Amino acid sequence: MYICNNCGNEFIKWQWQCNFCKEWSTIVEFKESKTKSKVKAEKKELEKIDNPRNSEERIITKSEELNNVLGGWLVPWSLILLSGEPGIWKSTLSLQLASLVQKKIIYVSGEETIWQLATRANRLSIKWDNLSILCENNIENIFETIKWNLPDLLIVDSISVLSSDEVTWSSGSINQVKYIAEQLQQFAKKNNITTIIIGHVTKDWNLAWPKILEHLVDTVLFFEWERFEDIRILRCIKNRFGSSSEIAIFKMWEEWLRDIKNPWLELLDNKEKTPIIGSSLSITMEWTRPILIECEALTNYTKFGYPKRSVRWLNTSKLDMLIAIISKYTKVKLDSSDVYLNIARWLRIEEPSIDLSLAGAIISSKQNKAIPRESVFIWEISLTWSIKNVLHLEKRIKEAEKLGFKKVYIPDTEIKWKFNIEILKVKNISDFVEKI
Repeated sequence: MYICNNCGNEFIKWQWQCNFCKEWSTIVEFKESKTKSKVKAEKKELEKIDNPRNSEERIITKSEELNNVLGGWLVPWSLILLSGEPGIWKSTLSLQLASLVQKKIIYVSGEETIWQLATRANRLSIKWDNLSILCENNIENIFETIKWNLPDLLIVDSISVLSSDEVTWSSGSINQVKYIAEQLQQFAKKNNITTIIIGHVTKDWNLAWPKILEHLVDTVLFFEWERFEDIRILRCIKNRFGSSSEIAIFKMWEEWLRDIKNPWLELLDNKEKTPIIGSSLSITMEWTRPILIECEALTNYTKFGYPKRSVRWLNTSKLDMLIAIISKYTKVKLDSSDVYLNIARWLRIEEPSIDLSLAGAIISSKQNKAIPRESVFIWEISLTWSIKNVLHLEKRIKEAEKLGFKKVYIPDTEIKWKFNIEILKVKNISDFVEKI
């Protein structure tokens, strides 16, 4: 079998160029071990197996955000892959687990010295009572060292610099990464150790060694950030023990990462209820988590022959579509106006449920009239001037009610749940303009 060192895809014969990533001279031969296992399979009835959720061995951290993205707790014998861009604080969060978990931890570092780790641990005010450091690159030496003093949590930083004497390829190659990941998986399952592997990303900011580590591990966590913000999002991509549609939101402080219990307060530039011209509020969904966002718009008479359209954190085509719908179906004309659109702070929005909030901000700026801050807009605008229903509508309304808003504008659809908030149903864009 032949494997591409760049993308990890397999081939039945050698060739110069990979058909998937289009790289040259990256395909190498890979030979599987033919050693037969002498261990007999254990037969056990399903009803006699203890439920791990009722076990006292489960590891619950002191971070509610981290517990939420992991499915409630760290599962014993599970293998977790933590990846993200360089400098996003992957190692910091891993080292921070010593203060978040009251269990025995061994931190294996193949990239940093003990002096570097000690400096960071002192900055994070981490106590060394439950933390041991091992600076080693050879996987056989690592297993031989820790097998006499097994931890509850093993952190490997990072898998790209580890190597094995059983594989002739250099560290970071597909052969080395696959073999070491399999050894870590077997070691974790056999010794009932929760293992966290720190991985790297490619030049396209995707997970390195695609489909190799992702298939082997039980949970995949990916760090996201914006370079000019102090917010970090930990996104769950795969989870065999819980939901894979959860996110954790942290704020970067001088010491370490801290939970954001009220992320909507961090995302709003104006937390007061004073109306602002060109501003409207909406609730977006980051997978299954509702988050309040602020949409901002600015319109101005153009000084050029062609009006300028500019957006930030959104797709430019969305602004063109909204302007066309507003101009055609309302009395608000934007043919001679420059239009600027923005999402407050750092969040990139792809879903269409904030369409009417964006339209409301544009109309507010054009008419020079402020929209009350007690209102939230949850809609998707159709090209036929009607308002479409959105996913997780009840969950968004519940979040608006929880945050203390008085009015919520939604499509003209049936609501099964009962809420203590005024619900205004809108049929089309003209009806919307009249109501606001």
